[in-house]
Amino acid sequence: MQWFKRLFGLPSAGSLSNHGSHSVRRVTLSDPLVIVAPRIAFLNLLGASAQSILEEDKLAFAPLFASCEESQIDTPQCDVLLIYAQLQSDGQIRAASESLRDIIHRSRAPIVVVATENDGKSYIAASKRPGAGRANLVMTLKRNGPAFTKFFSQLFSKMYKGSTMPMAWVELAPQVPRLEHPNAPDSIFAAEVSHIIFK
Repeated sequence: MQWFKRLFGLPSAGSLSNHGSHSVRRVTLSDPLVIVAPRIAFLNLLGASAQSILEEDKLAFAPLFASCEESQIDTPQCDVLLIYAQLQSDGQIRAASESLRDIIHRSRAPIVVVATENDGKSYIAASKRPGAGRANLVMTLKRNGPAFTKFFSQLFSKMYKGSTMPMAWVELAPQVPRLEHPNAPDSIFAAEVSHIIFK
């Protein structure tokens, strides 16, 4: 698990929020973004090749949310968006006209997870492509089998219990140099919105 916020040249954590009216405010541990009855959505830009892992994720996560939506074309508006896509070396999403940032902006989701495996260089390139969207962005390098659904189920559950997303993340995957996390996916977490909780 890696935190690469500075690598992406992003604004400081907590300075932007995509949620609701797109208002800009400082999100902090003592004043987190509170999402009541959060909605989850799944955007499959890979079609049949990603459908099995999408169904696996939906089975694990949908019961934790107030509503669930799935799309292969239009970006759904939601609070948590899982994207199934292949990022090319230049950061463009294969078979998509919009950039990753554009999709984030259109979804208005303050939490976005690219749930399919892509390499770090493609994620870096994607972050530099045009688009205004900002979120607590998780970019998956390796799902590590069932570790993906187990980790995010635990993460979301902790957020309902009052732990903000970054704090819950550190509880599940302590950010200690050279410490391995066999029960978590390998991923990059850019906490652009920062502290978010569910109610």
